[in-house]
Amino acid sequence: MPETNAFNPYAAPQSAVLPPALERSGGTENCWRDGPDLLARPQADLPRYCVKCGEPAVDYRKRSFYWHSPWLYLLILLQMIIYLIVALIVRRQGQHQVGLCAAHQGQRRRFILMAWLSPLPLMGGFMLETGTTMLLGSLAFLVMLFWGLIGMRILKPRRITRELAVYGGVSPRLLERLPRYPYRRD
Repeated sequence: MPETNAFNPYAAPQSAVLPPALERSGGTENCWRDGPDLLARPQADLPRYCVKCGEPAVDYRKRSFYWHSPWLYLLILLQMIIYLIVALIVRRQGQHQVGLCAAHQGQRRRFILMAWLSPLPLMGGFMLETGTTMLLGSLAFLVMLFWGLIGMRILKPRRITRELAVYGGVSPRLLERLPRYPYRRD
């Protein structure tokens, strides 16, 4: 019977660059801070605190976050459909259980409602059929849509790789609860 600890020259190389994988407990074993950024394994649960203010979370749900290289936005200059196809193919995903307190959960719901209701001023402006109301309706539509889309965002992905997801827009109070990232990020 062969030994299990025997040297295997055909085995894949091993590296100790990343921290050891731990169970997904929703604690701080898979989450770290590095300056203003939250670092986590792409499938790790985040601590059970609001990511916006650091208070205990009331709503704790699984969320998906996507990231691709900012250089891909140059493809929009070629054609939007090319950008969409390439971005869908090369994007990286991080899934986390993310917490929000009652106040930030309500605030997020209001931003979602604003984005959904944004076509109303556009339709109203076109129903009145004057140049000024169509312009104001279009402007109100764009402002409400972008304000709602930006406001409903929970975390801002800065980079997602297979080993690590880096997010901005996290409360300093939550970051204080997390350990510092023990390895250099280059």
